[in-house]
Amino acid sequence: MDQRVVDIAGFQKDVGLDHDAVQALYLIFVEEVGKAKEAVNRCLSLGNLEELIRIVHDIKGIASSYRAQKLLNYAKNLDNTLKSKDIENIQKDAADMNGGIDQAIQEIILYFRAGDGFK
Repeated sequence: MDQRVVDIAGFQKDVGLDHDAVQALYLIFVEEVGKAKEAVNRCLSLGNLEELIRIVHDIKGIASSYRAQKLLNYAKNLDNTLKSKDIENIQKDAADMNGGIDQAIQEIILYFRAGDGFK
């Protein structure tokens, strides 16, 4: 079996909430990382690296809280690239992180659709 992008069951166990409450929390996660992805792309197009650093920090926090380890790893990579001022790899690492956001959102939607969620 493939490794999960987001450990929803582990998150639910950690927080001790029922399925509906966890679904509501992950809906917030989906909305927040979707907005963050848009902000990342806006910062990249404007060359606003200071704001990009702040947004990536926020993504790391939310990914960690919601047990989205793969996204967390992508965000850490981009954070390190930004901190080292490795201009040549910022676009690539940002694209990887955006792909991680897409993967996390897709997995969350599929998970809750299977359980009759996110109608």
